[in-house]
Amino acid sequence: MDEVRLGFVGCGFIAAAHAAMLAPVPDCHVGPVFDVDADRAAAFAGDTGARVVSSADAVAADCDAVIVCTWTSEHAAGVDAALAAGRAVLCEKPLGVDLAATRALARKVDEAGVVNQVGLVMRRSPAFRWLRHELTRAENGRPMNVVFRDDQYLPVQGQYASEWRADVVRAGGGALLEHSIHDLDLLDWLIGPIDRVSAVLGHAHGIEGIEDQATVTATTASGVQATLVSVWHDILRRPSGRRVEAFCADALLTIAGEWVGPVTREADDEQSELADRELHRWARDHDGDRGNPDGAFVVAVREGGPAAPDFAVALRAHELVDAAYRSAAQNGVPVPV
Repeated sequence: MDEVRLGFVGCGFIAAAHAAMLAPVPDCHVGPVFDVDADRAAAFAGDTGARVVSSADAVAADCDAVIVCTWTSEHAAGVDAALAAGRAVLCEKPLGVDLAATRALARKVDEAGVVNQVGLVMRRSPAFRWLRHELTRAENGRPMNVVFRDDQYLPVQGQYASEWRADVVRAGGGALLEHSIHDLDLLDWLIGPIDRVSAVLGHAHGIEGIEDQATVTATTASGVQATLVSVWHDILRRPSGRRVEAFCADALLTIAGEWVGPVTREADDEQSELADRELHRWARDHDGDRGNPDGAFVVAVREGGPAAPDFAVALRAHELVDAAYRSAAQNGVPVPV
């Protein structure tokens, strides 16, 4: 195809982020678009030059691929519209409000055989790609323990303004499902497969069903341990941030900035650091330019796939989140994934 037409179902904050990533991608354009909030759809269309239509089905009928950016409970409806029209689909994470819904959706996508991708974008981070590479280097010794902190202000406010994230029916959960599904996916990618987790949750904001604190301990069959601390606070100058310390037998590997670092390696023989352009250059030279997930999706649609990460990868992340919730319901008892 000469030009890829990308339809949007859902036109809020994350849709705008996708549109911004698509802007520099050649031979593609946005439209048509649909949102249950007509004013939001009109504003998004005004920013992107797209055409507003009346339903998700109407979006899928007139595009090459569908990008689903609704609240979580409506992801299935957007994906179903894409599948019914035989379209490629990129769906935001999490895929569903619980594991059962996600399994059903992933099965339908697999059976449809369409190009599919999920918004687990942190796998494309130069910082985390560097860390994954360093964890495999014999010079660093065997991986032992990872300490992972993720903090974000409660996303019903500020630039996110996602009031639906305070509604457990639409969101399915809080910091663990809606945000740190990224982090459990990363840990499984970095040191996994994870085979057992223990978790405790907190609800400092008092929003029913929406945890704003999660502490998860994860272990692998090979004996690597990890601790994830995820917090939703009210510090509006901190929209999102991740810090990671990975201890190997012979080196300490640190991420102080989730995308462009700095990242550091500390061992007996040296201490080194990469950040910003140097880190981007390392990532590009090591395994190619993987920075723009939307651009990669456009290429996959044009070439007929595959795309990554796909729904199968997202399903695994949901299995990890589900295990953490099952543990928390049992006061932190370790449970198998």
